[in-house]
Amino acid sequence: MNDIIEKMKNTRILAIVGIAGLILGTIFPYVSYSFFGSSLSISLWDYWQGKVVLVLAIANLLFIFRDVVEKYIPSLFNTDIGKKIADMNNSKGSLVPTILAVIFVLYLQIRLDVDFDNYSLGFYLLWIGVIALVAYAFLHKNHDEFQ
Repeated sequence: MNDIIEKMKNTRILAIVGIAGLILGTIFPYVSYSFFGSSLSISLWDYWQGKVVLVLAIANLLFIFRDVVEKYIPSLFNTDIGKKIADMNNSKGSLVPTILAVIFVLYLQIRLDVDFDNYSLGFYLLWIGVIALVAYAFLHKNHDEFQ
C-alpha cells in the first residue's frame, strides 16, 4: 500500500484523472430525465456552469503541468499572468482552482436540486475529478517539484 502512495506522490496520475474528470464531466450528460417514454439529457457544456468548470480544469492544468505546457507552448508564459503562474509553486498554485472546483461542484449539486435517480455520467465524472484533484493536493502539499 505504501508503494502505491509513494508512486502517486512521485507522479501526476491523480491530477490527470482529476482534470480529465472535470473536462469529461462537462461534456457528458449531467442529468437525464425520462417522462412517458421521452427522455431528455442535459449537459453542462451548453451552460455557463460548464464554462466555469472548464476554466477551473484549465487553471489546474496550467499549474500542475506547467513544465510540460512551458516546453510545448513557451509563449504562453510571456504574459503577465503567465509569468505569475511560472513563478508559483506547482502544488500551492493548484490549490486555489481545486478549492474553487470543489465549491462550484457542491454549488451545482445544491442549486440544481435534482433527484439522485436523475444524475447521469457527467455528474459522477465531475465528482471523480474533484476527489482526484483534492487527493492530489493533499499528497503533494509538501512537495515543491515533481520528479
